[in-house]
Amino acid sequence: MSHPQDTIEVDIEKAALLEAALEPSSGPAAARRPAIRAPLHIAAANHVSLLRPTRPIMRYLLAGAIFFMSYWVLSNLHVGRFAHVTPGYVWEARAAEVRAAFQHAYHSYELLGFPHDEIKPISNDTSDQFNGWGVSALDSLDTMVIMGLDEELQRALKHLEKLDFMKHDASAPFFETVIRYLGGLLSTWHLTKLPVILKQADHLGLALLPAFNTSIHFPSFSVNPVTKAIDGGWSGHPNFLLAESASCQMEYKYLAKLTGRTEFFEAAQNVMDGLLEIQDPDTKMWSQWISSEDSKPAAKARPQFSVGSGGDSAYEYLLKQYLLSGKSEPQLLDMYLSSMRGAITNLLYVSKQRNLLYATDVVYSKPNPASKILVPVPSGDFEHLSCFLPGLLALGAHTLKDLPEKVFPAEERKLHLDIAKGLATTCYLAYADSFTGLAPDVINFGAYGGRSWSELYRKWEDNGRHGTAPGFKVNVPIQKDPAKRGYDVRAGRWLSRPETIESLFILYRVTGEQVWRDRGHEIFEAIQMWSKGPVGYSSVWEPDSPTPERMDEMPSYFLAETLKYLYLLFKEDDCGLSLDEIVFNTEAHPLPVFKWTPQEIEHYRLQKRPSKGSGPSLRELLRAERKPKSASRLDMGA
Repeated sequence: MSHPQDTIEVDIEKAALLEAALEPSSGPAAARRPAIRAPLHIAAANHVSLLRPTRPIMRYLLAGAIFFMSYWVLSNLHVGRFAHVTPGYVWEARAAEVRAAFQHAYHSYELLGFPHDEIKPISNDTSDQFNGWGVSALDSLDTMVIMGLDEELQRALKHLEKLDFMKHDASAPFFETVIRYLGGLLSTWHLTKLPVILKQADHLGLALLPAFNTSIHFPSFSVNPVTKAIDGGWSGHPNFLLAESASCQMEYKYLAKLTGRTEFFEAAQNVMDGLLEIQDPDTKMWSQWISSEDSKPAAKARPQFSVGSGGDSAYEYLLKQYLLSGKSEPQLLDMYLSSMRGAITNLLYVSKQRNLLYATDVVYSKPNPASKILVPVPSGDFEHLSCFLPGLLALGAHTLKDLPEKVFPAEERKLHLDIAKGLATTCYLAYADSFTGLAPDVINFGAYGGRSWSELYRKWEDNGRHGTAPGFKVNVPIQKDPAKRGYDVRAGRWLSRPETIESLFILYRVTGEQVWRDRGHEIFEAIQMWSKGPVGYSSVWEPDSPTPERMDEMPSYFLAETLKYLYLLFKEDDCGLSLDEIVFNTEAHPLPVFKWTPQEIEHYRLQKRPSKGSGPSLRELLRAERKPKSASRLDMGA
């Protein structure tokens, strides 16, 4: 009887080659992982037994099995079934790379531009379009805390101590100052509890408060802290942009909680009460532009609805305000649920090519001058800014699961999450399809004939719900051929924006599916390849071109949001930032969930604020017959 080892004739030279083949490859990846070696005699034995089976038929069967298994595994890697093959230590190494990227960007700012607002990394110049208070430093204070960059933090805090916001005798843009500066100070206070930070946050809140001294008590575009003069800012007209008016409530309400100043709460809440009065009765959304009529807010005559530029963070703050104050303000929940039902049924479309789900803006117009009805006219634009929406829907599906079935049915919560995945996939493909792997700022589906998602979904249900619902596929192939993508590039620039990465981060936290993490890493690799320069990082002109160019800007939100979300996406732990315990403002500043006291609930009348309810459920809206929008009350103009 022969022994197995008698059949193995180890060729020493081949064994040496085999051992060399088992060494990890050179380069950064090899440096990050330990070399795993098999004992030489076992490796050689396996080498012989696998590649030299004794019977020819076994050789063919084995080769076929290996081929089909390899094909199946590789074809499913990108949808997350085998995401566990990337071990935790690799993700930690990737988080460390993001931390190093932040240091490269921030140290470039410190050397070239501090304490100016931002640097211009191509011309080695600076800019001060956000008050000249050092926005790149103060906007990224909490990023430094989260990443453990103590030396950088201490240098920035020394600068903060010297600032006197009350003596700034120039116009300060209200919206940007609130979300970047005030939000950054409040989140850093939460993370460090350093008294100087809360003191400065209080001073800044007071300095900006005169912005609410308008006819309808919505904040103006800008305010001078010294003279208290306000400025409409938009072509000299007294119009208010929805997103800018309704994206200060998280910061001012949390500041009211910390300081006890009721004027902070009332200023923020007056906007919410005013918005409730002008919520569109048909779509349950708000027109992007708001005007003043008889000292009351009024929707513009030609309504335009969008979750992109001009509308985005207003919808975001409805849910996030509700979560921030411990789910104690029912008015906000009703406004969030009703407006999301409106957005889903009115703004979502599906492309004909690849069935991509996207959210576009819709203008209601007369089909002819004599008509008394308005019809929705979608632009087909899908903005990078709109890519916050999948993260918002996923966050709502996760945090509102304790609501009664009649308020937020389980079926509707699942739809919110499925829609989030479909939208996030389109946002990701805008990156993956492009030449550089960086997304253009706006893509347009109009020329390819988008179809209403709600109508397609209704037909899918009527036909027996066979297959995947329209727009819900996650494993859509990447398409490098522009003619086969189903959309055109309308704004060919990547502006260092965070929205897609933000949504990938939230989806990974909510679902645990590795596909979202993997897609974030692809984007980070493209940033490293095309955005990084000798000085900092840059936005990129024409990211879908073989000859892209770096732009002469490094926005503060790249430090405060883009890199922060990438770091948190790759970290194995949650860095003490559980989605059940903190809420990120629209500039990625984490604020802690708090509870109003019974006295505060009574004083602020939180349970007695007016509400119109959350309206019909999403299922009821999807099954309902669409009625035309009346134009009889509206002056449509030319």
